[in-house]
Amino acid sequence: MARIRRHGVGWRWLLSSGIVTLFVGCGQDPVVVESDEPRDPVEVQAMVDRAVATTGDLITYRIRVDAEAGYEVEIPEAGAEIAGFRIVDVGQEEPVEKGGRVQRERWYQLRADLVGSYVLPPVEVGYRRAPAADGETDPWQTQVTSEIFVEVESVLPADGEASDIRALKPLREVRPATPWILIVSLVFGVGLAAAALIWYLRQRASQRGLPPPIPAHVLAFEALDRLRQTDFDDEEAVRRFYFQISEVVRAYVEGRFRLNATDLTTEEILQSVTTLEELAADQNQELQRFLVDTDQVKFAHRDPTRGDIEGTYEQALGFVEATRPVPATVEEEQAA
Repeated sequence: MARIRRHGVGWRWLLSSGIVTLFVGCGQDPVVVESDEPRDPVEVQAMVDRAVATTGDLITYRIRVDAEAGYEVEIPEAGAEIAGFRIVDVGQEEPVEKGGRVQRERWYQLRADLVGSYVLPPVEVGYRRAPAADGETDPWQTQVTSEIFVEVESVLPADGEASDIRALKPLREVRPATPWILIVSLVFGVGLAAAALIWYLRQRASQRGLPPPIPAHVLAFEALDRLRQTDFDDEEAVRRFYFQISEVVRAYVEGRFRLNATDLTTEEILQSVTTLEELAADQNQELQRFLVDTDQVKFAHRDPTRGDIEGTYEQALGFVEATRPVPATVEEEQAA
């Protein structure tokens, strides 16, 4: 399956892509025309809630399958193919049965950081009849969704459209100020500086009684403890657990080592942490294993066992424990 690719194409090419793409790309259900012709046993559709967005906007991408009752359906995990967007959240709706057909839906919330034209590739959905009473099964068949075109625009105005830019005023002669104006300006400047100094001293005095910020490892331990309350018998809860525990470790790395890990991809994080002197080689490898393992569940549709879940939790807990700041001893504090 092709990965998402950025194209340097404009709206003329997108408009020529066809009416069907326009319906799907805008996230609108196509018009249904009543017909006596029989429907396919399985129908698939991909859509987004907006075909035109600006950088930073959330885009909801949906894969919908409408199948006759009695059919088994497998919607693949498309997260690994979505490389041009950041995946903010993922989930699936409960199946809805109506008129002898069952509708299933998986969704992703995406965010684009770069301006350009994007193509979400087709998704191949597998289906077959449910096994018969004698155990005989039909071979798997597939239906493929359409491509979806998304245009991401800048929040800045195009050239020549800004209305708050004015032409330069004509030059005028500047005459030397009279002495009394200089004296008033000097007194005013001294008074303003004194007022600023008084405000700064008051702010500093008021902040002395504030508690220090909570260390990054304390926040991480609290978040990890809350994740232990996850219902690991629920597949969707397990997938959300992997998204959340990955965010906990990324936030800890950002707070502990001053690296904006929450905004970087796994590859970018692994390249950046090699330059951190506070992180030992074995700790770097442990972080790499953790990020790769969680990405396998988040984006590669790998189903973890209960042992895998416990191992992932212990990886996160052990990494935070091993890299937390070491408290100073009494002798070191006296020497300081």
